[in-house]
Amino acid sequence: MLDVGFSELLVFGIIALLVLGPDKLPEAARFAAKWYSKFKRVISNVQNDIDRELRLSEFREQMQNEMQRIQELEQKVQAQMQELQQQSIIAAEKKLPAAESSNKNLSLTYHFIKPTVPSFYFFKMWIKQQQCADVYIPPVETVYPAQLQVAV
Repeated sequence: MLDVGFSELLVFGIIALLVLGPDKLPEAARFAAKWYSKFKRVISNVQNDIDRELRLSEFREQMQNEMQRIQELEQKVQAQMQELQQQSIIAAEKKLPAAESSNKNLSLTYHFIKPTVPSFYFFKMWIKQQQCADVYIPPVETVYPAQLQVAV
């Protein structure tokens, strides 16, 4: 801070002793030390606030960079999802004509005579046609083959 040596402090002390006298010198020294500590505290608080603001601005900048990176990644993921959806739609459209022809054959094969066949039976038949072996179907009501008629 100030370039004050021991000789300057000695001269300052002698002048203060002559001006203030021996009774008021300790009181004046305490007063000066008190104000010096307050001044030093204020200066350190200001420095800490400046440092904190600088770190905060750097942190904000890093956050903005990360947010931009996240948004870019999100856009890439959305683009990939759209590509996958388009591919699945195209694949479904290719499989659709084959599925429609097999469904026409199946719809021509079975005609139900009685409307008393439970709707659960249709679900069981669909599961069997799709060859889903992992699905557990609890027994509800038995339907005998005599109730079905095969169209030729």
